[in-house]
Amino acid sequence: MGFIDIVKREYYFINNYVTERKFRKVKQPFVSDLITSEDSRIHWKYLEVADKIVLDLGCGLWEVSDLEAASPVYFKNKGAKKVIGVDLNEKDINVLKKYFDEHFPADGSEFLVKSITTTNDLTTLITQYQIESIKCDIEGFEKVMFSIDKSQIENVKNISVEYHNRQLLLGLLQTLKKWGFSVINHSNFTYASQTMGVITAKRD
Repeated sequence: MGFIDIVKREYYFINNYVTERKFRKVKQPFVSDLITSEDSRIHWKYLEVADKIVLDLGCGLWEVSDLEAASPVYFKNKGAKKVIGVDLNEKDINVLKKYFDEHFPADGSEFLVKSITTTNDLTTLITQYQIESIKCDIEGFEKVMFSIDKSQIENVKNISVEYHNRQLLLGLLQTLKKWGFSVINHSNFTYASQTMGVITAKRD
């Protein structure tokens, strides 16, 4: 084993130890379902969106070719009042804008090419659009939620977040408890690392 491998191993060990100590009082919910594809009808099926203004963070199409399986379209078909979609992929944003213009004209939905890298990026959207339900899949930047105060999301009733590692999962669970939310589902991926999954919660 080379020097670099030893350093990586030790870093991994220390990081895991610090994480477990930091979140030792956080109880991880039982995995009750499996996610078998990027199809939103499977991926986000536990998020309650009917009659709600939904903030779709990471609304891009990813590997989805059927627009009916894209998260913004899925949420509208589930009865969302309107969808505020945010993604960095301008091409996908334009496709979704066109689809909504044709299928859900004048419903108030908006699609933004925007990155979420700070807590303020997120709280500004929540306040500006009076968000009631949140879907979050922003590749690790979910951690910006950890600094949001409970008073800043008073209007939010439901949230569903994809996590990519155990540290993010534990931090998310701690934050949801601080906000007064209860986990209603914990799903893991069948096609990715076992440390990846989706937590869905609602306000108590």
